[in-house]
Amino acid sequence: ISHGYQHWTGESTGLWQRRWTITGYGLRLCWQSRFLKILFAVAWVGALFLMGFFFLVGQLLTPDSSLVTTITENIGKQAQSVINGLSAWILLYPEVSVDGLYRLVFSWASQLYSMLAFFAVALFVPKLIAHDLASNAILIYSSKALSRFDYILGKFGIAFTLLGLLCLAPLIAVWFVGNLLSPDWGFFYHGFPALLRAVTVGLLAVTTYSLLAMAVSSLAKRTSSATAFWILAWIISGMIANTTGRFVSWGRFLSPATCLDHISRHLYDLSGVLDKAKAMLPFFQSTLDRLPRRNPLNVIPASDGLWLPLIFLLAFWALCFFAISKRVQT
Repeated sequence: ISHGYQHWTGESTGLWQRRWTITGYGLRLCWQSRFLKILFAVAWVGALFLMGFFFLVGQLLTPDSSLVTTITENIGKQAQSVINGLSAWILLYPEVSVDGLYRLVFSWASQLYSMLAFFAVALFVPKLIAHDLASNAILIYSSKALSRFDYILGKFGIAFTLLGLLCLAPLIAVWFVGNLLSPDWGFFYHGFPALLRAVTVGLLAVTTYSLLAMAVSSLAKRTSSATAFWILAWIISGMIANTTGRFVSWGRFLSPATCLDHISRHLYDLSGVLDKAKAMLPFFQSTLDRLPRRNPLNVIPASDGLWLPLIFLLAFWALCFFAISKRVQT
């Protein structure tokens, strides 16, 4: 009272609003990177190409479409018979054809978006925690009504939001627009299991990349070295996994990239789709035999197991959270 203290009588902000302040400022800071905007453009342009692909598939399923008419006039009736056969497969067995088509497309797209996520993290990793540690801004954060967990959660929101919009949102948009352009509304139902697989793989990948990015950013002593530290850590972990995997079978899972790859292959299970198509679709095996390369879906075989790479992935999450919590202590 003697110093003239007056209690704050205005409206206080909520806890989640304060957490979002950290996330929102970090997003604006990261979005200033021109190269990050280019990566987002590449990701969404790729999504537009996939939407166009599913639009063409929908046009092939419509007998009186201009695309079918153009192919028939320019190539001949043999092409029309092939199109009619493919249309019959998709329309009569959508639980196999539609689901298998979406799984195949999402599997390949997930690999592309994982590569984009790696480069995206390299661009914004210095602006996560390394910038606060180098400038001692962590002291200002700690002096506010925020706990260490609130700070970590706010920073995690930056990486998760950016990577989610880069890797996960395009696949959801492709599924929705692709089914919207299909000739049968039932394709929404038959393509939904493939979407669940893609979302599961995407959430695991985005969470892993986000935690790793925060751990690398917190361990980097200087902002300028965070990007190099991220690239070296990714390469070295892969080398350790490849070397250890030659002696023990579980050694290959010492790399987060290998864990995500095995989990992705197991969830998409393209070899299982191929076996189901052989059993249900007439003349499918004979059609594969005529292709230049036999069994084209086997280029991405399913993983032998799911639990071992998942356990290693959870261990990586725990190590990352431990390292982050120790580094942001004040």
